[in-house]
Amino acid sequence: MRILAWLITLSVCVVVTIALGGIKYLQISSAMAAAAAFPPPYETVTVAQVEETDWTPVRRLTGTVRAPQFVNLVADETGRIIELPHPAGSVVEAGDVLLKLFDEDLTAQREAVAAEQKLVSTQLKRIEQLKSQSLASQDQFDTLMARSQSLQAQGAALEARMRRLVIRASFAGRLGIYTQSVGDIMQDGEFLTTLTGLEDERWIDFKVPQGVAMVREGDTVRIFDIDDQLVGEATVMAVADALTAGIRAFDVRAKITGPALRHGELVYVEVRSGRNRNAFRVPNNSVRWNMDGPHVFEIIDAEPDSFQDHTAVLRKVSVLGEQNGEIFLVGDIEGGDRIAVQGAFKLYEGALVAVASPARSGK
Repeated sequence: MRILAWLITLSVCVVVTIALGGIKYLQISSAMAAAAAFPPPYETVTVAQVEETDWTPVRRLTGTVRAPQFVNLVADETGRIIELPHPAGSVVEAGDVLLKLFDEDLTAQREAVAAEQKLVSTQLKRIEQLKSQSLASQDQFDTLMARSQSLQAQGAALEARMRRLVIRASFAGRLGIYTQSVGDIMQDGEFLTTLTGLEDERWIDFKVPQGVAMVREGDTVRIFDIDDQLVGEATVMAVADALTAGIRAFDVRAKITGPALRHGELVYVEVRSGRNRNAFRVPNNSVRWNMDGPHVFEIIDAEPDSFQDHTAVLRKVSVLGEQNGEIFLVGDIEGGDRIAVQGAFKLYEGALVAVASPARSGK
């Protein structure tokens, strides 16, 4: 009886175990089937088409705008201002008086010298007559002649000093801003204002470091303002033969006509630094970087029965340069390939991809 009871108990345990195992198997099978039916992860991106183009390597250098006619107006003498006939910012003609200092004392001295010179000239005429009659000596004549020459020199010196009290426009131009007023004392060497010519031509002066580029007269360079906006193209008009001591660079001057560039303004000069070469053009946000360098993700057709129609393949590239929101590169890509643009940062090798928009140009 006891053996029978044990056999019944054992049989019941086996049946229960088999039943529980069957239930668990069905649950696991159902879960696996549900997991198999669940869609795999994918990333949504936009794509662009790789374009084959020519790339010219360039370098950006800093340059300074110069007006061909430009001068700083500085006082040559110390004195009180008695005339400032033109307001700041006005246009003046060549020869116009821009500043006049007090000169009445020099005018009086010049008149005194002129009067004495007139007297000496009269005495010289009399001495010459007396000398012809042997009534005057050569010594008297030489003394008066030396005195006359001395007075002429004094008069010339006074005239020079009086000219230095007046500043005139050396060319037609526009005055800058000044703060002096009539009655102020102007010191010798004190800056008054600037005078800039009215012509549209501007010079761009810049330095080219040795080995960066070979610039020659007649070459064309592109000029950009500090906001990176293209101003125009300038023609190289002069290239220095010698390098600047200390920095190993040579001076270059280019000319440009038309743009409203101010004297002394900072600009960027783009010069060619090498020969043209074939390259590929892509949007700048399509290029990614990792420990191995720059790369792009090519979007290709996925295998049959994949959840999405496209997949991502990593292509290594080398960046040549960037311009106007586009990157020029070479590498394991070809013209016409489709690459990820927006959303490329989410991709990895073999990732499934949903294309949010049709392929478009990389421009």
